[in-house]
Amino acid sequence: MKFQRSDIVLYGVALLSAILAVGLVYGYVENRVAEAESKTEVKTVTVIEKPELRSVVVANRDIYRGEKIEIDDIKVLMVPTEGVIASGVVMQPATVVGHIAKQPIYAGEWLLEQKVGLQEESQGAVEALLEPGMRALRIPVSAESGLLGMLNPGDHVDVISVFESADGKRMISRTILQNIEVLSIGQVNRMGKAAKQQEEDVKQDLKQDEAFVKASMVALNVNTPQAEQLALAMNIGAIHLALRAPADVALVDTDGVNVKTIESGKARPPKFKPKDEREVIQIMQGDRVQEVITQ
Repeated sequence: MKFQRSDIVLYGVALLSAILAVGLVYGYVENRVAEAESKTEVKTVTVIEKPELRSVVVANRDIYRGEKIEIDDIKVLMVPTEGVIASGVVMQPATVVGHIAKQPIYAGEWLLEQKVGLQEESQGAVEALLEPGMRALRIPVSAESGLLGMLNPGDHVDVISVFESADGKRMISRTILQNIEVLSIGQVNRMGKAAKQQEEDVKQDLKQDEAFVKASMVALNVNTPQAEQLALAMNIGAIHLALRAPADVALVDTDGVNVKTIESGKARPPKFKPKDEREVIQIMQGDRVQEVITQ
């Protein structure tokens, strides 16, 4: 078979057209890829060295002020050294086990040296809470006068004294101390743990009597002048405790009251007038129910 000149020209034109089409398609694809890459955000990943770690002692549960720290109450975490910016962070568990928490420490919180006090062998939890110049004074209370069952260590109370006047003619009730911290109630500290158990050879009835007496004692955190006022009030009359709200720290100026003041006082009107009682009558008409309120 012989190719004519015209056939060669035709095949040549077709080949050139195919090459040109491939080039155009390749260029178009390259342009689209370049355009897509220009719009794509490039994320830079920075590779750093492994950080240096240090041990930090944290609370395994809530530890309350005045409570002795046990080994099960804490745990150790490894954290980057750069992240430890607070001073006095406890790094070794052995340095805090057996110490008394001077402030509340919550679960997961790092233990700081400022929040932990040293407990000597002859020192109990209450003594460890006392600041210089402060005293712990225990007062006898009852369920009515001492809020037993409602009061918790760490609460703040006002102390009300009820006593006879100097001339013996009237009874007086007066708030003598305000915003006083409760250190302990009987043998119970802030977490409700009992103190050391008594000896096994003590009779059961004596144990019960002693437990009742101790459960009826409340230790208050007072200074020396306050302790003197409280001691005198216990000897001349009755003592009552009034519980304060946690955020209430205001001191109230009061002169107290006597029987005459109560007799001459007027009853306080209610804040809201009670609504008049009304009767509602339902009237049924076919499938409709109508309510009528009578005055």
